[in-house]
Amino acid sequence: MFAYLNDVLRSQKHYNPAWTIADYAQMKNLNQISTRSMHLFLAIVREGNLSEVARNEGLAASSLSRVVQQLEQALETQLLYRNTRAVIATDAGHVYAETFRTMLQQLSDAQSLVGERRGEPGGRIRINAPTSFGLRHIGPRISELSERYPALYIELNLNDDYIDPFADGTDLLLRIASLKDSELHGRLIARQTCHLVATPAYVHRYGRPLTPEDLQAHKLLAYRGKTGLQRWRFQRSENAFQFSPQAKILSDNADLLLQAARNDAGILLFPDWQVGEMLNRGELVELMPDFSASYAPAEQSLYLLYPGGKYPSLNTRTVIDFLLESFGSPPYWRYIRPVRQD
Repeated sequence: MFAYLNDVLRSQKHYNPAWTIADYAQMKNLNQISTRSMHLFLAIVREGNLSEVARNEGLAASSLSRVVQQLEQALETQLLYRNTRAVIATDAGHVYAETFRTMLQQLSDAQSLVGERRGEPGGRIRINAPTSFGLRHIGPRISELSERYPALYIELNLNDDYIDPFADGTDLLLRIASLKDSELHGRLIARQTCHLVATPAYVHRYGRPLTPEDLQAHKLLAYRGKTGLQRWRFQRSENAFQFSPQAKILSDNADLLLQAARNDAGILLFPDWQVGEMLNRGELVELMPDFSASYAPAEQSLYLLYPGGKYPSLNTRTVIDFLLESFGSPPYWRYIRPVRQD
């Protein structure tokens, strides 16, 4: 497993071309380095914060510090710069981080290959999804996925930033987009639809808007992310309307806005996977149903995507099939609009 360290060790002052990796293992105590310590070190480099990694991993900060110290002693080099705010990898730390990442990926690939030969998924799979979707629709299903495939080791990363799955080592990612990336392959979950919503109590108190112009007299809840304030777009027949909502409450956290809406604070424009179930239960009501609503200029859909070749690995295929089965077709969050009684 330590073959990849040879290139790294060549740069060390003790390097002797006649020595084998076993000789260096004796000198540098590489046998003390576990896959667990590699994973922890990579997490520290990625997060830049010992306390946060310790909290995420359920460890004491002192225990995590000892892991780093043992790594530095085994490799005879400083791996991290530490200050009161953050930790930063040294040049050597970056080299070893890349080496550990490659070694762990090779080990995961080997586990996956052995699992495929047995016809069973196994090894590590890294999944990435937007935070709100992941918490609402993937997180609750992780325990069932893990129980169904006990040899599968699942890493679920939730964030709203764009990631490069090739550089990040992600095996499967969920994207909400108008897909145009030819380097990614995958499966369509469903087309995303948006709904303008409020609680019955809000509508009873402030009335029901019938047109986009009516919204100017209402309390609006709006999302503003890293790309700026989301514009609201409405269309009916050939008539299109778009504007930047003058928000009573503005936030970069979708769950906070949804909670505010549920507390009768105002009107919200959100996708069906966030509000569809609440509409079906009557906790929210749809406003302006004669208009199609969205916050993006192009149609958005939900995809499960994987980088690389056209055919996914057994692990990736297994997780895709599991999630699609769990979501259903149409997905369970789809709003079923009541039949109008004329």
